[in-house]
Amino acid sequence: MENDVSYDMSIHTNPDARAWAKFFIETFPDSSVPEDVMVGWFANAMMAMHDHMQPDLVVMPDGSAFVTE
Repeated sequence: MENDVSYDMSIHTNPDARAWAKFFIETFPDSSVPEDVMVGWFANAMMAMHDHMQPDLVVMPDGSAFVTE
């Protein structure tokens, strides 16, 4: 897909990790990564960004988190 902008760019506004994983597999069909692994990868990346964007989110050293108001 290098330099190919002919794909459906609406993927960029789709918050569904399954859609992103499907798009990844379709874009890189020779990838040896299973689609279900990519679903987990995209879901984790999306939640990491979601958490990063939460100004009142406190993450404890043990990894647990809570929201302050």
